[in-house]
This record gives sequence, C-alpha cells and structure tokens, in this order.
Amino acid sequence: MTGFGRKEAGDAAGRVVIEIRSLNNRYLDIQVKMPRGLAMLEPRVKKAVQDRFSRGRFDIFITRNGEKEKGAKLLVNEELAGQYVAVLRDLKARFGLKGDIELSTVAAFQDIVSVSETMEDPEQIWQVLSTALLRSLEELDRMRSEEGAALARDIMARIGTIDLLAGSIQTRVPESLERARKRMTETLNRLMAEQPDPIRLSQEIAILSERTDVAEELTRLGSHMNQFRSLMMAATVEAVGRKLDFLIQEMGREVNTIASKAMDAEISLDVVNIKAELEKIREQVQNIE
Repeated sequence: MTGFGRKEAGDAAGRVVIEIRSLNNRYLDIQVKMPRGLAMLEPRVKKAVQDRFSRGRFDIFITRNGEKEKGAKLLVNEELAGQYVAVLRDLKARFGLKGDIELSTVAAFQDIVSVSETMEDPEQIWQVLSTALLRSLEELDRMRSEEGAALARDIMARIGTIDLLAGSIQTRVPESLERARKRMTETLNRLMAEQPDPIRLSQEIAILSERTDVAEELTRLGSHMNQFRSLMMAATVEAVGRKLDFLIQEMGREVNTIASKAMDAEISLDVVNIKAELEKIREQVQNIE
C-alpha cells in the first residue's frame, strides 16, 4: 500500500532528515539513498523496515542538515611538494625556461593536498538516525493503515457479491441438472436401436449427471470464502497477504471447474461475474501484508 513518512532528529552535531515512500509491491523491496558517510548503517535501516513490513516497495531518503565538519582537515604532503619544486627547477635550468615557480604552479598538482576525515562513531550516529527512522515509519504505517481499512471494506464487499452469485448458482443447480438428465436421456433413447444393456444405460446416465453436478465445488468455494473472511479479520494482528493469495487461487480453481461442468447459460454468466470479482480482489490482495 502507498504511504509517506518524514521526520527529523538531531543532536549538537547536526540533524538527520528521513523521508520514506511506500508503493504497492507483491514482495518487499527496500531502496536506500543516504550520504556516503552513513553507508555503514544501511543494513540497520533495511532491517528496521523488514521487522515492520513484509510487502511493498520502500524508497528511503536520508540527509544530514547542519552537520559539523568533524575532524575534517587538509593535509599537505610537504615531501612530495619539495620533489615537485626540485623537478621544476631542474627543468627550468636544463632547458633555459623563463618564469618563476609560484604557489599556483605547485597547487595544481592534486596529490599534494588531500582531505582527511576522521571516522564517526556509528553507534552515536545510529542513535539519532534510528529515532527519525522509527518516527517516519510510524507515520507511514498510519497512512497505510487508513488505506488498508478502505481496501478491506472494498474486498469484503466483493466477497459478498461472490457469495450472492454463488447462491444464485446453487439455486439453479437442481433445474440445470434436470435439464441435463433430460437431454442425456433423449440422446441415449435415439441410440436404443442398438439395443444397449438397460443397466449399463442407467449407469451411464448417472455418470453423466454427476459430471454436471457442481454441488461439491460450491461447497468448497463457500468454505474458502469463510476462511478468507476470517483471515481478513485477523489482518490487523498478523501478516495474512500470502494466505489470502492462496485462497484466491483455490477459489479460482473451484470457479473454473464450475464453468467447465455447468450446462446452463445463466450459471455461466454468474461464473463470469465471479471471475471478474476474483480478479479485482487478486489485484488488491497484493497490497495486503
């Protein structure tokens, strides 16, 4: 689900600003952009997200404001500078070159001056960073929870629609079976000229009738929907997204079997509508933890 969180935290050395954006994703994908000096803390940042969420793409942006230059200083390699000056003087004398060897000439050699940075204490930085991180995750989680509540209402409404459609199919099953029996009897009667065995004939009719009966599939579909509802109720206290994925697949299997067995136009139409609702639910379930 989508969400956004932004928080700051700091100490005397400066402030850390964290922005987190989450998008829908079937799996957990965490991308962190942070100053190079904080790179050693990236695994901790990712773990903090993993401990809280199991799905979604998370883009995390970390910046430092008002940071002091702790221990940063310029270092001059005097020995190397002396070698450069000696070489330049030698070249001047050997080739009769004009001009003086000035500071700007020596400063052009980049390896003479370098910047030294002392390492900061990772634990001290983490104390500040983790405060901002947890607060921004809480803010993001609140937004996701609000979206999740709306999503749950929509999904449950669609499950209710499927329940009604399944009830409509259940109502039509007896009539559909009777028509199928009549059609099969008429077909077999036309073959009576071959004088088939009456017992075998009855058995074949019973077998064909059973192949058009979708009672078992409707029962399993109802069971899956009840389990789905129970999991949706538990979604506030545990991660159920993958279990819901599985139940959607199982419901789809039962509906496909009903479609292949039913010999009734209205049942076929109900099946099409159920498939449409399941597909919409499938898309939304990808966003549930």
